[in-house]
Amino acid sequence: MDGFNTFEKQDKVLLGLNSGRDAAAALRILQQQGFAVQTFTAENAVTPAELLRLLADKAAELDCAFIATGHYARIEVDSEGLSRVLAAEDAEADQSAVLADLPQAILTKLVLPLGDFTKADVEEMLAEAAE
Repeated sequence: MDGFNTFEKQDKVLLGLNSGRDAAAALRILQQQGFAVQTFTAENAVTPAELLRLLADKAAELDCAFIATGHYARIEVDSEGLSRVLAAEDAEADQSAVLADLPQAILTKLVLPLGDFTKADVEEMLAEAAE
């Protein structure tokens, strides 16, 4: 499996959680990538954009360098230093459209650990972790 970028051990990330399996997989991947992971659960149902704005605000309070979610999409930094949302590796699971209009202030901090994996990869990872 690909998709394991490494970050500085001291980098803290605030992960937006829901009760889903994708969030559990995102947590596991972020830990394996070397992040110190803190979690945040929105108290009310919010859109992905609202969740990311809440995460960004909370991350600033907690001194977290990054924010993350369990969305299936990828972030790429172009030659001009602008972050863009790209489709996930798994076209059937792709959620990039719901993140496409996020401002640069959020995109530059956003880590999407599931974007380079297929749903099948994630299920396999969770099954192995449960053993």
